[in-house]
Amino acid sequence: MLQPTGSGRLESAKFGSTRTGVRNGRAYPAFHEGVDIAATMRDRKGVATDPVYAAAAGRVAFINSAAGNSSYGKYVVIEHPDPSLGSIKLRDGSSVPATVYTLYAHLADIRFLVRPGHAVEAGDVIGTMGATSNTQPPIPRDRSHLHWEIGVMLNARFETMAREQKLVPDFGNYNGGNLFGLDALDFYAAHARDPELTMAGYLAQLRPACEVVLRGKYPDYFRRYPALWRGAAHDGGPIHLAMSESGAVISGRNATATEVALLGNQRQAVSKVYEDVLGRNGRAYVAQTGGKWQFTEKGRQWANILFY
Repeated sequence: MLQPTGSGRLESAKFGSTRTGVRNGRAYPAFHEGVDIAATMRDRKGVATDPVYAAAAGRVAFINSAAGNSSYGKYVVIEHPDPSLGSIKLRDGSSVPATVYTLYAHLADIRFLVRPGHAVEAGDVIGTMGATSNTQPPIPRDRSHLHWEIGVMLNARFETMAREQKLVPDFGNYNGGNLFGLDALDFYAAHARDPELTMAGYLAQLRPACEVVLRGKYPDYFRRYPALWRGAAHDGGPIHLAMSESGAVISGRNATATEVALLGNQRQAVSKVYEDVLGRNGRAYVAQTGGKWQFTEKGRQWANILFY
């Protein structure tokens, strides 16, 4: 079922701090935000022909049909309504369910009718498995696979920020810096054990990688995932967040007086770290300096996106 990298290590196909990359001749820890699913069907030339299906009913939110624009190659993002995460209030006074996203990457092709705004049902074919990417060296044909993610969006205003900063290519809200994956295999294993388990229930039982305190306005994140906010409504002061290793926000609440004191004059502070969960990727957001855990530059960028 799983397609490992060239290392041959099955672990490298899974979610998490499972890989090592090379940059300028030096190895660095690489985080894998999805699961890589191997091809099971090939034509006479050895080209993968597996159809790729929508995991659940939803709406096509984004497609990238230019393989050279992304390390994900040709990919599709689908948003799925999930009432367990709460309801989003719209300007006209109505409300719609919160959504989680699924992402389907390295596609050889995307079906003609799969376009943003297009409704899909579970099992609808959205494309064909492939090996498209802009990485060098390219993904070899014999390792064609589907990179599949399930996750949450950090800020629905990211698109505006991206255009202000003239990010290229312009993927809008569906830039990888705004999408934070969850462990899909772990979620489905938990759901198999408890078919009544919701995404909100799954996130509630996840152990965080770290807990942080931040000063800023009420994040758009909790407007879109209101069920992840705990306790009293935001009082306008600093907030306390629990983060996963990938950078996904698991929960938030008003900071206590002790946590506010921890901030001092800073905009961000690290309240607690769970090193057995933090992993190598979590250390990209917070790192220990002089015996004290602090936000890294990447962590500060993450906070800037959250509060934009």
